[in-house]
Amino acid sequence: MADGITVSGGGTRVATDALYPARDSLVALGGVFDDLSHSLRPATAAAGAANPALPGAASGADAARLTHEAATGIRSAASQSTRLARNLGDAAASYDAAEAGARSGMDLLSDPALLNTLSTLSGWALGQLAPFAMALGILTGPQLVATLAIAFGVGSLTAGSPSVLLDGLGRVLGSKASLLRDPRMVALIRYAVSATDDAMLGAAGVPLPVAAWADDQGTGAFGVHGAARVVVGAGSTIGLLRETPVQVHRMSAGTVAPPSDYADLVRRIPSSTTDGPQVRVERYAGAGGDPVYLVYVGGTADWNPVSGDEPFDVTSDLTGVAQLDPASLRATQEAMREAGIQPGDTVIPVGYSQGGIIATDIATSGEFNTPALVTFGSPTGGVAVPADVTDIAVEHTDDLVPALGGLPIGSGAPGGDRILVTRQTFDGEPVPGSSPADSHRISEYAITAQQMDDANDLRLAAGLAALPTGSPGEAGLYRGVRITGGDG
Repeated sequence: MADGITVSGGGTRVATDALYPARDSLVALGGVFDDLSHSLRPATAAAGAANPALPGAASGADAARLTHEAATGIRSAASQSTRLARNLGDAAASYDAAEAGARSGMDLLSDPALLNTLSTLSGWALGQLAPFAMALGILTGPQLVATLAIAFGVGSLTAGSPSVLLDGLGRVLGSKASLLRDPRMVALIRYAVSATDDAMLGAAGVPLPVAAWADDQGTGAFGVHGAARVVVGAGSTIGLLRETPVQVHRMSAGTVAPPSDYADLVRRIPSSTTDGPQVRVERYAGAGGDPVYLVYVGGTADWNPVSGDEPFDVTSDLTGVAQLDPASLRATQEAMREAGIQPGDTVIPVGYSQGGIIATDIATSGEFNTPALVTFGSPTGGVAVPADVTDIAVEHTDDLVPALGGLPIGSGAPGGDRILVTRQTFDGEPVPGSSPADSHRISEYAITAQQMDDANDLRLAAGLAALPTGSPGEAGLYRGVRITGGDG
């Protein structure tokens, strides 16, 4: 059984936003008791003035006593309400202060801004060493090749044939693949990805202050997306990672009830297959009569770096990280237009893996009213989402894909207030021989989504509050296809 989820960001863990209204209610209740106590004073005085010589004097005394006791009890209730309200307010303030202090301590150890500064320094320093490493490689290359050739020949003779040796090496590497599922390795890869752009700038001889200025935590002029652009540009020169135009058609349509929870959102994301739909668009009537759209975007379906018919491929993956114009985004935009979505409409994007990159692009485009964004297993931690968008990001700590987006934005920076949900998909150490892709499967994210629904967390409830309710809506499935032979 894997560990449960951890929810961070987007507010404090103690629900002080509920404590303060409760305090105000107690203050108001104390005022009501106080007013009632004052209104009983004439009745208490009248009952106490009853003449014992008159008939019914005993009952008058009893009335005086009871009225006095009631007034005393009401005054006590008023005092206790006021005191409890004050204590509740003090407790809420203490929780806020403690949470802020805890965040400060954790930020000192894991603040993305600090880690990014370290990655900038280390990446740039490694880049500066690139010329020396190249020279060393040139000098020692022939000897290394000769040594490897001799080792391969001896190993082949010992194993019986080169194929047997290669098979054995493959099994050894396969047995070590589980290391890529270790959360510590995933964190290291995330750090390395963030340092890649700085290493490129260092190798190019760019001074450190300029490299820091261009970094993601600086101006973002280069950063991880800049490094991805270099990779895409280099690949396109040798026939790889080339973008193309796309065309889109609707595969099916029907009616559907509004989604009610996060598990429902995951279930509606299209499967990552090379012949199926990649985009699902649902249209509902909003509270004011205006339409509300949900756009679900699937993940990568083709891992071939040579562009074929499938727009949800590695080319779109890297082009999306580079913040260029991937075919998968253009296919999604075309599907949205065919579904009737207009600029200014309310759109809630939901994406898995590469689909999360597209969903985030939709949310940050400024073209639509986007109350919420939900992504599963996507490398989007370094993208600044507007503060008025409830940004729910779900990542597995043993999933490599989110780590490919580099270090996330710091909590104090614009776009750093996303609500991050994390889970480790296995107990203890990684299972030997398990695939790094296991933790990225949408079936695992479906389990995480169910745990989110069971968590009763106010921050997660804020994301669900943006979903439409009421009558069924219209749903359409769309498939995009690359038009090969042209440039996108």
